[in-house]
Amino acid sequence: DLPIIMYHSISSDESRLGEYVITPQQFESDLIYLKQQGFEAITANELIMHQKYGTELPQKPVIITLDDGQLSSLTKALPICKRQGFKMTVCCVAKWAQTAAEEAQPDEDYSYCDAADICRLRESGICEIACHSYDMHSLEGRKGVLKKDDESEELYTSRLISDISKAQSFFDENCAFRPNVFCYPYGFNDELSAKIVRACTFQASLSAEEGINIITDESSLYGLKRFNRPYGHTSEEFFSSILP
Repeated sequence: DLPIIMYHSISSDESRLGEYVITPQQFESDLIYLKQQGFEAITANELIMHQKYGTELPQKPVIITLDDGQLSSLTKALPICKRQGFKMTVCCVAKWAQTAAEEAQPDEDYSYCDAADICRLRESGICEIACHSYDMHSLEGRKGVLKKDDESEELYTSRLISDISKAQSFFDENCAFRPNVFCYPYGFNDELSAKIVRACTFQASLSAEEGINIITDESSLYGLKRFNRPYGHTSEEFFSSILP
């Protein structure tokens, strides 16, 4: 059984707290609670290695993900994960990372990680990066990476492959790696998008459907379920409602 917890922004600004923003204290409290329950954090790549080559996993694995590549992943989440001995997976939208490099004064509550920040995350040794698309994290025109109603399958396929290729080129050219985990924007996915993601050689993918993952074979590495962590519940309240 593998729970995956989905975080977004970590902020001390009380006016921002809500469904996708929690405080640094709450984030750290969550990690301490998980540790007390015997959980150890792994990366999606460690899960891939286990499934492919039989490498060992902890008795009670958990994956900690942070969506959208927000700057607080580097400035707030990373130091807390280091302190608590946790690994983390940060899902970056490549275009937002590209645009972030142009900001004169990044704001950790509103800005995103740029390429240099992504390199710092990876150099920490406890953070992996997942591809969250190049520029499909939007609800305008289409829902995330899903096909539009008026789009032919052929045109849609070429557009999604083009977006993913652009994202992978950005990571390759600026950070010298290509993510092998794909995170669906807003979690939206279907059979066709899943087929394309696999064809783009990603070895795992993250959805936003809630549930505990049962890993049986390589196909169960795709569309991995995650629990969104909102503000407003203690660590015990939140985890006791989702953990087996």
